[in-house]
Amino acid sequence: MKLSRRNLFQAAFGAAQVGLLARYGLPTAMAQSASGRPTKMLAIYLVGGLHWESFFAPMTRAGIQKFIPPAQGGRYAYGYNPEQVEHLDRSPVDLLSPGPVRKLRVPVYWNWANPADEEGANPVVNNAQVYRPDGYVWANPRYKLYDKAVLLVGADQGTAAHASGLIASMSGVAGSTFRAPAVQAVVANAMASRFPDRPLPNVALGGPLPMALGLPALANPTLLPSSASVEPTLSDRRAGTWHGLRARQEVPDLAFDGTPMSGTVPATAVDAALLKAVRRERGTSSAGTDGYLEQLYDTYKGASRTIRRDMLSVLEKTPAWEKLKADPAYPEDWMACMGYRDACGKMDSMGDYAFALQLLKSDLVTTVTLRGTSIEGFTFDSHFVNGQITHAQYLRIAFEMVGRMCLEMSLTPSRSDPSRSLLDETLVYVYSDFGRTFPKVGSDHHPATCALLVGGGIQGNQMIGGYDERMEGSPMGIPVKLVEESGDVVTRTPNSQDIAATVLGAYGLMPGKDFFIPGGYGIFDGVVRR
Repeated sequence: MKLSRRNLFQAAFGAAQVGLLARYGLPTAMAQSASGRPTKMLAIYLVGGLHWESFFAPMTRAGIQKFIPPAQGGRYAYGYNPEQVEHLDRSPVDLLSPGPVRKLRVPVYWNWANPADEEGANPVVNNAQVYRPDGYVWANPRYKLYDKAVLLVGADQGTAAHASGLIASMSGVAGSTFRAPAVQAVVANAMASRFPDRPLPNVALGGPLPMALGLPALANPTLLPSSASVEPTLSDRRAGTWHGLRARQEVPDLAFDGTPMSGTVPATAVDAALLKAVRRERGTSSAGTDGYLEQLYDTYKGASRTIRRDMLSVLEKTPAWEKLKADPAYPEDWMACMGYRDACGKMDSMGDYAFALQLLKSDLVTTVTLRGTSIEGFTFDSHFVNGQITHAQYLRIAFEMVGRMCLEMSLTPSRSDPSRSLLDETLVYVYSDFGRTFPKVGSDHHPATCALLVGGGIQGNQMIGGYDERMEGSPMGIPVKLVEESGDVVTRTPNSQDIAATVLGAYGLMPGKDFFIPGGYGIFDGVVRR
């Protein structure tokens, strides 16, 4: 195994402790302070590559007829006709306009008069489909979630491979390894000095880790596979491990070279002895060894502060699903089914959304990355025969789940700013590996993808981009307006770098100052609030 800094840290401490490296005392980038900007991120990774076009409808009438199968399927509603496509706000739809900027619109599978209806036949498609309720959460006029969402359409991932596509979605640059830090890590790093009381800046609940390449180690991801993982890794509650070692006293905070720093460190006797011992090793070997030792030294200081915070008690007192369940249409134990209840699953089978809510509501974190699926863990890498048909059913359910998560956040007041909601202070970034070949030609990997942004810092009720409907098979994206690094506004086909830069732009981060993405990038014009 190549002896990299990352490998050494993981071998010594495990992935959870790597995220604590240099939590205090290292330089961090400063985010611009601006009213309305988010200060947190929830990144939801929907596994396997998505048929975005089966849930959203960014095409013209001619494009729908060319690329989308006609409405069919009965209780397994699949495909759609142009007549089904509506704006989520129910304003008139112009299906002759090619875009690239339109209101959010979808093929409507639900019954507007009774959104819970799962038995009636839809007369709009000559009763070829039975009503399906999933997805209505985005259109519900009581909450108007569409006003907080924007879909970026037709970005070229530069790859159609799973691992490379995920790295592109997280960092903007496709490849077998990270060549730029994940957007989650950039945001965690940028917010660290503004929110020093968030002990875990970058948390991953599963899936590929959002790496902090080239950033201070405080931005590295802490892996917490479940709420149960907090107790053995980030608390001193286990008596067998911590018996007689819990007592802490404030000792002077010294840098690795012994220079006094402001404040103190809440150290146990073991911590204090280890810090002293590591300082003594400075200068006994090479500069590279000193670099490793300094990182390890800062780990002990950061871990002491985190454990003293007693995160476990904070999380135990923090509710997950709390506000939305007051609406009888959205029970906490929601279950979704397909067809004649041929396949059913509860909400918690789609990902640890409840734990993500606790972390965000507790104010212990800056970014949370959640691995999401559909019911019973269905992932979207649907190569099997008629996979696109099954995919469409499960995708509607998955987006219903994402929408309910966003509604809960919109109803929850921010702990740091009660005038805003948790959703106002959080940018929800929904992404996948890539897109998939359009339904009439199957369900293979396809580099043209989309990204959904919801919450703070963006102008909602928009779809920006589209597909080149002159193509055959599965089209790539059409040109959109982008604000380049230079400040110039250009019109070109978007790529994964542009999505990453747009995500970071929502936080007021500046290209070239707060982040850098290889290969050049622009920000989708009209998405980020000025």
